[in-house]
Amino acid sequence: GVVQFVVGLIVGGSIVALLFIVIAPSRRVRAEKPLDRDVETQLLLGEVPETTIPPEPAPDHPRNYSENDLAELRRLGQSSRRKR
Repeated sequence: GVVQFVVGLIVGGSIVALLFIVIAPSRRVRAEKPLDRDVETQLLLGEVPETTIPPEPAPDHPRNYSENDLAELRRLGQSSRRKR
């Protein structure tokens, strides 16, 4: 009896989860503004692929180095020259 209860609980939970996965997004999809008929047809047939513009790369912000960091870099540069 306990095994049947546990199996029923697992199956029931799985069915509820599946319904939640299927039904919940469909409400948001129905709330969206529909595409124009021509655009939808072109996308479905693949005649005119949707062009996307890639986002602009984020500008590189140089790190502000402290005086100690710069002095350490100078020491590294001098030690590599000596080894040559």
